Amino acid sequence: MQTQLKSRTRPAPVVLVSILAVLLGGCAVYYWFDSSLASSKVINERPTPKFEIPEKIPGTKYLQFVAVGDVGTGAGGQRDVAEAMAAKATQEPISFVLFLGDNFYEYGVSSVYDPQWTSAFVDIYDQPSLQVTFYAVLGNHDYRSNPQAQVDYTRLSKRWRMPDRSYTFTRRIDDSTAVQFFCLDTDPLAYLSIGSAKALNDTGKELQQLRWLERELSESKARWKIALGHHTVYSGGEHGDNEVMQYLLEPLFTKYGVDFYLAGHDHHLELLKPISGVNYVISGAGGKHRDVRWRDNTVYAATNLGFTYFRVSSHALVLEFLSRNGVLRYAHTFRK
Repeated sequence: MQTQLKSRTRPAPVVLVSILAVLLGGCAVYYWFDSSLASSKVINERPTPKFEIPEKIPGTKYLQFVAVGDVGTGAGGQRDVAEAMAAKATQEPISFVLFLGDNFYEYGVSSVYDPQWTSAFVDIYDQPSLQVTFYAVLGNHDYRSNPQAQVDYTRLSKRWRMPDRSYTFTRRIDDSTAVQFFCLDTDPLAYLSIGSAKALNDTGKELQQLRWLERELSESKARWKIALGHHTVYSGGEHGDNEVMQYLLEPLFTKYGVDFYLAGHDHHLELLKPISGVNYVISGAGGKHRDVRWRDNTVYAATNLGFTYFRVSSHALVLEFLSRNGVLRYAHTFRK
């Protein structure tokens, strides 16, 4: 398969969220609490829909990859998910990983030499089956320090790829089938008011990105079009639906036939019923977790860490939600 690619200094965050020191006989004993060990709730949960995973067809080529967001704690939960990803990738080899933002907590990275590059990326995803390219987008926590450092690190790393704050790349499945990914920088968009969104002008970076996206979408000949960004458009989690993201992005997704929008920001796994032909997927449970609510448009939702695996052919896309222990929770097949 071929790839086409277009393109306040803070201390490193503490990865275990609380420390209790008790002095006993002149010695300090530390009790560490990892927040990823606590449980979140699934509200209004329904029985998991019945599903089956179609067998691979002999002679058919597939593109396989993982999408995961909100990873960068450097703590045990992130490592658990990484181990589960590695086990899945050993069974079903993947071509790359999509990082859906909030790549480093709590304040992003300060520079290309920040120690978190080692503690929350290199040392976490060190398994042989994960020695693949990681295509990343920025999240709101990444903006708290030096987001440009995550772009610049692309020049230093063999695996990390963020050639610009928004970019696109294409992977071919076979001679007649391509998948194009549109990687968005949603932080400048997600916090606008509706009034500000309607008043965007040519000189602003927000409108420039939207025009770039429309140009790339209009020129795309790919059979599958997958957009990804950090912030949700629709979600049953804490951040929920984002009216501004709907206003700015949904018309482009619908007009140009985007098949999927992948996001993090809410720390759970979720698949929603398609809206105007677009499938919305939340995969923000790679290092932190949070409550999620099943709603009328929910196909499936789960919490307490995990990731999403994709298997794409010319005629079908299979999506799998797996837990932090690598247990398959739900799968869904989309056909062209």
